[in-house]
Amino acid sequence: MAVRFKDLTLFEQVLLALSLILIGLLIVDPFMFEQAKALPREVRKFFRAITDIGKSNWMLIPTGVAIGVAFVLRNRYGGLRDSAAYGLIASTIGFVFISVGGAGLIANLTKNILGRARPKLFETAGPLDFEFFAFDSDYASLPSGHATNIFAFATVIGILWPRGRVLLYTLAAWIAASRVMIAQHYVTDVVLGAILGTVFPFYVRDRFAARRWLFERTPEGGYRLRGLRTQRRLGWPNMQMPAPENANRPV
Repeated sequence: MAVRFKDLTLFEQVLLALSLILIGLLIVDPFMFEQAKALPREVRKFFRAITDIGKSNWMLIPTGVAIGVAFVLRNRYGGLRDSAAYGLIASTIGFVFISVGGAGLIANLTKNILGRARPKLFETAGPLDFEFFAFDSDYASLPSGHATNIFAFATVIGILWPRGRVLLYTLAAWIAASRVMIAQHYVTDVVLGAILGTVFPFYVRDRFAARRWLFERTPEGGYRLRGLRTQRRLGWPNMQMPAPENANRPV
């Protein structure tokens, strides 16, 4: 009989999670660090070329500008239809900004508080060297900010555009893996960053849905985008436009 994680008690969940993290710290991280160092120069060059896609600047700066533009247009054009359209645009972009920016902020605060030494210090400090509240870039390894950012972005776009989830998470996985391959992070840094980047946007989505911003809850307990036309354009499953009110009336 299969046992699901959510069926375990809180103590069992915590014990299992801590055990997996410890195995990663003691066994997986040193092994993968040595493997990454042994990679051919051309492979490492490839991963260096794609790693900066995980930076949050290119996601947040244009998003913040777009939010401002949407609000300006909404205030300038007072028509109900235009105002609703600009409001939808602003709330969509706001969802992206809060999800990616919030996850990144949590990652940055956490890594500076924990102060885990980066792989560059492996030979002298090892994989278990933590300098709490170090606020030093050499001691800011856990979690990976790049992995957090790119997985948060992939999750946000995947929530809005379900058909693109496989492609988005595949790209995110490669970019996150690049941090290990160029010896900037350990595997556990990347995995925990990916988990944070995946979970936080769903938390933001639930908070938006509770206030009917962009999302709304369904009678079945799930959620959906507000607006049937928006659902259809983004390829949401089983979304159909309602029939006209007089469609079933006898002639």
